[in-house]
Amino acid sequence: MPISFQFKIQNQWDLDSAKIEKQSGGSLKTHQVFLEDGKTLDVSAAKPFKGDGTKFNPEELLMAALSSCHFMSYIYVCEQAGVKVLEYSDTVEGVLNLNPDGSGAFSKVVLHPKVKIKNSDQLQVAESLHQKAADLCFIANSCAFNIDYKPCIEI
Repeated sequence: MPISFQFKIQNQWDLDSAKIEKQSGGSLKTHQVFLEDGKTLDVSAAKPFKGDGTKFNPEELLMAALSSCHFMSYIYVCEQAGVKVLEYSDTVEGVLNLNPDGSGAFSKVVLHPKVKIKNSDQLQVAESLHQKAADLCFIANSCAFNIDYKPCIEI
């Protein structure tokens, strides 16, 4: 039987604050997201959608969540397989298609994880573990678009 976890956030916006933000060069779409542990994110629309480019936007946050979740899943499967990871970085690219009615959706996201491992005899294992990590990733499993992985493994 699966175990369930619940996460909560609060999203808050008001017109008066938005007007002040707009007057100082920001966007009417800027708002705050409050996480359960007291952290706050200042979020706006992406720049192409008349947002404030100095704030987080939902599209980048989604790609960051995919990258972070894949990283954590990858580290987990590497530990299980005895692969010692020394360094990890990722560059993520996403394609968002906008429809004439203003709706849109991501059609594809590509992760380019670059991993440095300790043992050269584990190169193939380290590369194959990206698929296992992809299969475990909570965020990737929740997405309705194609996610590709193009790993680079180094010693």
